[in-house]
Amino acid sequence: MKWSALITPLAAAALLSPVLAAKDEAKGDSPVVATVNGEPVTKSEWSAIWKADQWQAPVLKRQPGFNEKMQGKPYEDFFFREEVVKVRAMAQKYKDDLGAMKTAIDAIHQQIAGGGDFAELARKHSQDQGSAPNGGDLGEKEFHQLTFPFNRIAFGLKTGEVSEPFLTVFGYHVLKVEQVFPASPSEGKDKRVRVRNILIRFPSSDPLGESESLATQAKVEVLDKGLCKKLPSFCPQES
Repeated sequence: MKWSALITPLAAAALLSPVLAAKDEAKGDSPVVATVNGEPVTKSEWSAIWKADQWQAPVLKRQPGFNEKMQGKPYEDFFFREEVVKVRAMAQKYKDDLGAMKTAIDAIHQQIAGGGDFAELARKHSQDQGSAPNGGDLGEKEFHQLTFPFNRIAFGLKTGEVSEPFLTVFGYHVLKVEQVFPASPSEGKDKRVRVRNILIRFPSSDPLGESESLATQAKVEVLDKGLCKKLPSFCPQES
């Protein structure tokens, strides 16, 4: 298998785990713009997420039900909830499991970097029961068919590239892009990727439902008030 480490600086910045993000802030690398249950979200982290996701906003707008889900709020509000609040809330709840999960995914990633076969490692180690028997193959997907930030990271890689480990509401992933398909307006198709996935799961029986509930209950404080126009769900309304 051809291994590529050519991940853009933007993608690399966006792969930070909550723990690493907190460590970066402790070193003073970037100002804190918000907190999720007291855990800092840095300006550099949020900027990397938004700069990558904004290109997909028009794609999402075309999907049935998306405008209703947005409820007239800015795209940033939606992406902040999906990429920051939900993932942080899950990581915080399962913080006692994160160390073992990260050790497991790092060991798998190291084997891939050393030339290990991604599909075989997925069959052996992935906890995604749907794709593991097929070598982690998720098939051909559009952006809206994948969870955040899996979609953002997958669509930021080239054919043959493998990601660094990263968190979603499901747990830690490593993905490989097998093929990139350009948009085909004549066929009514947006850009697509064929991707393989290796997952080390959170010990949750319903990660989608649980992450939604945790996000609703989370205490989010936006410290950079200049962001409030873009993040109205997370800023107290002025009286």
